[in-house]
Amino acid sequence: MAKYESFASIERRAKAALARKVRDLRRSRTLSQAELAGAAGIRRALVSDIERRVANPTLESLLRIAKAFGVGVADLLDDT
Repeated sequence: MAKYESFASIERRAKAALARKVRDLRRSRTLSQAELAGAAGIRRALVSDIERRVANPTLESLLRIAKAFGVGVADLLDDT
């Protein structure tokens, strides 16, 4: 019988990857959370929630963040 990863486990890994990538990209560009939020057209609290792994951002929010960084959405979820 094949072993499958639970949805909860996949969700935790995705949130961790997103949090790490957003924080790393933001810091590498010396942006505050407020500056990233302004560039992306989202609330600063959402940036904070993403970085703390408590948000479930919408696709629109992910697209806005990716555009602000000049990367693709897939790059934000890459856990490497």
